[in-house]
Amino acid sequence: MLRTLASLLLSLPALAFAATTPQIVAGSQVLWLQPDGTVWASGDAEPVRGDDDPQPRKTFRRIEGLTRIVALAINHDASDSAAAIDADGALWLWGELGELACTTEQCKLPPHQPRRFEAIGSVRAVALGRQHLLAIGRDGRLRSVGSNALGQLGSGPLRNESRMQARLPRVVDAIPDAVAVAAQGDTSLVLRSDGTVWGMGSARWGLLGEAGRWRPLDFADPPQAEPLRIAGLDGIAAISVGRFHGLALDRDGRVWGWGANESAQLATPAVDLAVRAPQLLSGLDQAAAVAAGDDYSLVLKRDGTVWARGGNVYGTLGDGGDELEGDLRRAELLDGQGVVELFAGDYNAFARLADGRLLGWGTNGATVGGFDAAGDDVTLLPAVLDRDRRPAPPSAAVKAGAAAFHFTAELASDEAAARIELWIGGRRSAVLDLDRMTPRSHRAQAVVELTPGIHAYELRGETRQGEAAPQAVQGRGAIVVTAGGVEAQFRARAAAQGLLAAYRQSVALLRAVTPLDARADLQAGAVPPAAVLDLYEKQLGRRLPRTYRDALRTIGPFSLGVGGEHYPAVALFAPMQLRTLDDWVARALQDVAAPGVDGPASRDQEVLDRFRVFASELQPARERLAERWKSERLAALLPEQIYLIVPEQATSCDGRRAHQRLVDFFEVQQDEESGEEHYFGWADSADCELDLPAALQQAVFEHYTSAARANGVVFVRADLSPGERAVVTPERLDAAGTAATLRLSGGEPVTEY
Repeated sequence: MLRTLASLLLSLPALAFAATTPQIVAGSQVLWLQPDGTVWASGDAEPVRGDDDPQPRKTFRRIEGLTRIVALAINHDASDSAAAIDADGALWLWGELGELACTTEQCKLPPHQPRRFEAIGSVRAVALGRQHLLAIGRDGRLRSVGSNALGQLGSGPLRNESRMQARLPRVVDAIPDAVAVAAQGDTSLVLRSDGTVWGMGSARWGLLGEAGRWRPLDFADPPQAEPLRIAGLDGIAAISVGRFHGLALDRDGRVWGWGANESAQLATPAVDLAVRAPQLLSGLDQAAAVAAGDDYSLVLKRDGTVWARGGNVYGTLGDGGDELEGDLRRAELLDGQGVVELFAGDYNAFARLADGRLLGWGTNGATVGGFDAAGDDVTLLPAVLDRDRRPAPPSAAVKAGAAAFHFTAELASDEAAARIELWIGGRRSAVLDLDRMTPRSHRAQAVVELTPGIHAYELRGETRQGEAAPQAVQGRGAIVVTAGGVEAQFRARAAAQGLLAAYRQSVALLRAVTPLDARADLQAGAVPPAAVLDLYEKQLGRRLPRTYRDALRTIGPFSLGVGGEHYPAVALFAPMQLRTLDDWVARALQDVAAPGVDGPASRDQEVLDRFRVFASELQPARERLAERWKSERLAALLPEQIYLIVPEQATSCDGRRAHQRLVDFFEVQQDEESGEEHYFGWADSADCELDLPAALQQAVFEHYTSAARANGVVFVRADLSPGERAVVTPERLDAAGTAATLRLSGGEPVTEY
């Protein structure tokens, strides 16, 4: 959703673009207009990138079908549509809004291929909203097309038919002299030749100024279907709009801002409510250009310096910072670079230099608009863009099957400096030195390569808060490198050895390298003979569910977690161990007031905490369902569910009656009409077909990864696509004496609870 204040530039006649001026627009993709009029793209795998490659990327590729292009636009809200204007004034669309260029059923081009929007005629400027488009014709008249739910097309009083998406452009007669356009979500802004600014559509966050009918904390969003002049904006030369705020540059070089200020993008301090009326922004006089990013603002002054303020989580203010709310500062790294134009997006920002080169900074991830193919850092300081740059080739070790991953660290808000060393197999593999006083050095990373297997690691170092004495930090654990992912490895073992044998082997391999606490323990019982199950069915007076008998036969009774707990993390109970649901609830209510368990957090304590929250609901539920719950049997426990053997329910299953349930015991159901919440509504239902062995296999695997993660184990894949690397990060736990405990987190996403 890159906002560029090339608004005046876009308004010039096409003949002025004989030599195309480089331009960038970006959201989750980066679209780069080249001097030769071609367009190149990188970023997330969506049609707006102009291809059907399913992989995100930081490398640039040309968008086929676009030539002699002079201007670009991308929609600020969803980053799912793009537009281009060629030297003849023809408008090209692709992505979601590309459908506007299809006026017949015969239009079958895939969404990533640009389509000429012939119905709109010749244009000289364009802006895209979430589902609508604004364009300025060669005659200066404003044209609009697309969704009109909130009047964003500016076509006059809304009727039912006018709220629907308009597929044919409309001329907004009220604005015959448009100079520049900007759009965000359902809001449209127009700069007129007399220097006034007008708005249509959504007034949310004050984007239409004081006259807009939206009010803070108002859930309604009254439509504004006729162009509304934004009071306080006169003599304006350029406009730009971010996610919730607008910027305007007047002819005297002053900068005005309005809308939201939640990240201090307009003023300090930040406030959550809208700054409705346009106000003069202090410290930004003698400005030459402005650009409104997602939640930040960039200003180019006439002396060539660049100033920035607002959200800096992604380093978009140009100093590698990480503030949620950034005060006004000069982007010193851009001093003397010869900046002549600014482009601002959600996750990164760009500057065009006088010599035609472009600089980019901020987030460099492939899924959020990567722009430096060879840059390993996720957050970059200003760097020169190179269209043809490619990632460094993999090392010989990686080609032979090793994993390459990023070891990264970032200073906490209360830390001034830190040094963290990663030791693997007794050798120091990486050192990260962090210092908040140096640009971007509050973050650091290093690339580590490891062959498949289980590797013991140690974390050593120290951290300092303010002027206090340094505190030692330390930790240990294991890094598990697999060729196809930890789940594939675990399932292969389970298929070859059986589920519990696979779990036992996986835990034993980890414990040979690093300690694991009792959360990883397995208690297994003998598989009951079929005759025992038959006898139990006779005593129970009904048949046991087939899937329960299958689980006992193929897996056997077991429990995972600290031995002796009432509530194992995962368990399958033999018939002689089955308890009624009522007994389980009664025991839990009895234990609710029990003191906490010292040492590692136990499953007992976790479940009791949930019973404490729902205790007021449990007692009336027991009274209402007493007879039913006394006849139901708790047969298995899973991390977030319980498996119940129940009396035959009214639910019909191919002529039989259902007699089992797999439910989240504390599931909340909401009445659609009244909005009231009801608990234990599942007690009146039953499940016909359940695959309990499969559910238990998944639960056992998830407990394995969760118990491992809780003990400082991370999993890394060695078969990631080129340029894709896992990230592992030191995570601070508690302080023990003079040393703080660390463990690694990140790597391959796995279940944690």
